[in-house]
Amino acid sequence: MISTVFLTKSPLFRNLDEQERAQILIAGQVKQFKSGQRIFAEGDDGDGMFVVMKGAVRISKRAPSGEEALAVLEPHSFFGEMSLIDSSPRAADAIAHEDSELFFIPLKELRNLIESHHQLALKILFALSETLAARLRETNERYMSIFTIAQWGNSGSGSPGILPLP
Repeated sequence: MISTVFLTKSPLFRNLDEQERAQILIAGQVKQFKSGQRIFAEGDDGDGMFVVMKGAVRISKRAPSGEEALAVLEPHSFFGEMSLIDSSPRAADAIAHEDSELFFIPLKELRNLIESHHQLALKILFALSETLAARLRETNERYMSIFTIAQWGNSGSGSPGILPLP
């Protein structure tokens, strides 16, 4: 049996008490992936979420030029959490960046825990909101950096150099 200690270092579960972390451990399972092995593909059904225990996981999108890495997640990071929020297919690929040990929590078990343990639900959903807000801020900063570079690059071409915002 694995220890609940690793969950205390994950942003999603750090505020849970020992009993709540034990419930999460009971609901999940450890999975091993070799470097380069696909964990899930963009478009797959969201059947649960993962916490990186050991190794690293690459989140990427397929582009005409090949794979475009969005992030490399290291121990204590979590991914696949969007399946908890909506029933949409996976938005990106998840690939083991190196040999990895992941803690997988099936969506059904996680939803059952959230529905039956309201304090646990509040803690998880608040932590999830914090993480999603931070990721949105980071995405906005990246977008503005790209927008600024594109605008600067067009300034000497005779065009106004302004790109329309979406």
